[in-house]
Amino acid sequence: MRMNPASGGKRLPPAQAETFVSFDGGVVVRAARLRPERYREVEADLAGQPRIARGGGYSYAAASFLRDALVQDMRRFDRILAFDPEQLTVEVEAGLTVGDLLSFAVTRGLWLPVVPGYPLITVGGCVAACVHGKNPRRHGTFLGHVLALTLFHPAYGLRRVSPEDLPEVFDLTCGGYGLTGVIETVTLQLTPLTGRFYRVERQPIHSLEDALDLLDEEADHAEYIYSFHDASPSATFGRGYVTRASMTADDPPGRPVRSGHSVLLDARRRAFSPVSVWGGWRTGLIQEIFWRCMASKAVSRMMPWFDVEFPFAGSPEYFLLYGRRGLVECQLIVPYDGARDMARELVAMVRRLRPDAVMCSLKYFRSEPGLLRFSGDGVCLTIDLARTPATLHFLPEFDALAMQLGAVPNLVKDSRLPRATVEAAYPSCGEFRRRLAAYDPERLYRSELSERLGL
Repeated sequence: MRMNPASGGKRLPPAQAETFVSFDGGVVVRAARLRPERYREVEADLAGQPRIARGGGYSYAAASFLRDALVQDMRRFDRILAFDPEQLTVEVEAGLTVGDLLSFAVTRGLWLPVVPGYPLITVGGCVAACVHGKNPRRHGTFLGHVLALTLFHPAYGLRRVSPEDLPEVFDLTCGGYGLTGVIETVTLQLTPLTGRFYRVERQPIHSLEDALDLLDEEADHAEYIYSFHDASPSATFGRGYVTRASMTADDPPGRPVRSGHSVLLDARRRAFSPVSVWGGWRTGLIQEIFWRCMASKAVSRMMPWFDVEFPFAGSPEYFLLYGRRGLVECQLIVPYDGARDMARELVAMVRRLRPDAVMCSLKYFRSEPGLLRFSGDGVCLTIDLARTPATLHFLPEFDALAMQLGAVPNLVKDSRLPRATVEAAYPSCGEFRRRLAAYDPERLYRSELSERLGL
């Protein structure tokens, strides 16, 4: 254990005032940012000043900044520290991006089957939010691949935390939204890769219930499987595709295994345009163009692993279209026995209230519930809406329907989630609050998310 070194008699570099924006555009604040280059700067004595670690900043909720807290930007800590080719484990610094992690693994015939959809999200962020991938029914969540981590808190110094060492702290940290301290390193379990390309197939569907039928048949067998749908409040609501992806050992000659055209899209760049194109007749027009283009594409093709793992890396236009007002993304795990009721009620609710809904998606989910982690067994429903008055009028009824069906919302996907909704959906919310208070009575690590939810 490395104890807090105070600051070694050296002054920290000055913090810079910066405007922080949640990726969905719902929270905008000014806060002080420090971008440390050495661990002694991360572990320096800040007295009782509230602080929070920040990775890539891709959380839709404001989980990595707060007006009165010091933001500790961890992106300079991005090294691969150790690799064991026999045990298939890798130890990395928490600021390493998942894109770079997978590039390292894939060249060695390995991969991590649970990664979020954008390559610049950091490994530390994946632990803090306990993210999931494109087939959580088969692969679970990120927690299932974390063997250990090192965690710094001024009261305890730097400690190794794992299911065997300090298991209660490990449980509180994975899906703890950065509130237990700064994650410095993470040790991960990799798995063998059966191919560096995917055979990707799209099957047209006409409704959410059509998608549920296909997912029910194939979610346990496909490497990746999910649906995406037109969610506009019209007669076309629900049309879409189920996409399956299976690894293949056949590498097409002359095709790069990584596309290499990742576009840097962060929260501030996403909001570059002052105008959202979604809303009213414009949504219907864009949807019609998009779905006609999709119909003209091949229903089966070979794609490199990078393009399948990170579909928005080279195509940021979807998020840019929301403009400065941003989007609202609601993501829920709906119990299996309520999934078809949710599908039917959602269609009726969208057509009746006519929010500026754009896209929705389904995938099957399976993971062990725990504290405030987005986990459980059921159908994961995601719906994206433009942030407009019509959408804000729709959301309370949507929340009420979700609670009626026993659904669990994803805390990092929705910056406006009310505290009452979270407490109703997560019976262990009170336990998380009590355990966190016992672990950190001074509540040194805070964010807008933790203040809004009373954590």
